[in-house]
Amino acid sequence: MRRVGILPTLVTAANGFCGLLAIYKTQDGKIHAAAFMIMLAMVFDVLDGLVARKAGITSRFGAYLDSLSDAVSFGVAPAFLVKVLVEATGRNIYGPKLLTALTAIFTICALFRLARYNVEHTPSEGLRADGKAVATFAGMPTPGAAGVLASLVYLHEDPKRLLDFGFLCYVLPPLCAILGYLMVSRMPYIHAGTRFLRVRRDFAYLFVVVVVVILAIWFTEEVAAIAFVGYFVSGVAMAVRRKLRGEPAEEVGAENTSEDNPEGL
Repeated sequence: MRRVGILPTLVTAANGFCGLLAIYKTQDGKIHAAAFMIMLAMVFDVLDGLVARKAGITSRFGAYLDSLSDAVSFGVAPAFLVKVLVEATGRNIYGPKLLTALTAIFTICALFRLARYNVEHTPSEGLRADGKAVATFAGMPTPGAAGVLASLVYLHEDPKRLLDFGFLCYVLPPLCAILGYLMVSRMPYIHAGTRFLRVRRDFAYLFVVVVVVILAIWFTEEVAAIAFVGYFVSGVAMAVRRKLRGEPAEEVGAENTSEDNPEGL
């Protein structure tokens, strides 16, 4: 096997480790901490690609390790988290078998999504023919789908929450199935990194970013839930708008941030 970059590999492994910790925390009943670990895994998922590109070290090994880590952090951990939460609150109106089936759909679809990326990936994927970064993904990226579930659970378990979000226990199981479908679909989802971070903006945009960061510090759970649910809805809204206007589908990019993928969520 070729030599691999140590630092990018360690960052990618940290992603999978956070997913494993999320499963352990869930098993121990520390639901709030488990949801946080899934979102922390997303940070490492973004960083591994950035570190690899800055260091000039990319490899097929890193790409496959990234997918395996994502399978744990964004496929298994969120589904297990939802199942344990719903059972622990005693609000399982779906019954044991249906609850298991709904959460399993999420995990299986996440695996399909990651496998599709590995099959379809080419060195130029994630770029348009002119070499510029694509604007959208084909289907909802696995970190985005996992982020929806984790952020809602994080909000549900917030000890200082402003409102009672107990109803989320009824919403989360069917939401797992919906998110599973969106991951394996070709529904367009914006490339958040390209759209918001990798283009030049004026100072008014910087002001908005500062305000959002301040709100996120004060109301972390609420802002996280709004951001991820907003991203979830955005793909559906974009698809409906294109359908109504008869617009052709835009070019779409690869899966999320792997070391071989120059672009990510």
